[in-house]
Amino acid sequence: MTMRDQDRLAAVTAVVTRAVNQTDPMGLLSIGAPEDEYEPEIRELVAGLGDAWPDPTAVLRLCESVFSHFFGARYVNAKRMKRLAGRIVMGLRELERTP
Repeated sequence: MTMRDQDRLAAVTAVVTRAVNQTDPMGLLSIGAPEDEYEPEIRELVAGLGDAWPDPTAVLRLCESVFSHFFGARYVNAKRMKRLAGRIVMGLRELERTP
């Protein structure tokens, strides 16, 4: 992996981390969970974005799939998943505009 690839991966990871922590998809941060609570889910999201990006619907499906896998589908809130996917898409689009 080149330095440029590493920088890109770090930037994508930062976008996804910010989106997940802002959305708090399972409401864990709001009840005092540590800031790195969603680290496994973030890793899975970043890994899956290669196949999902740039399709916003695929990003939404990825979010639903990852959080369903870790927490169970019955606990995944569709509105929060849409908000999370939207934040990821907006962050990645902004990242693409950055030289």
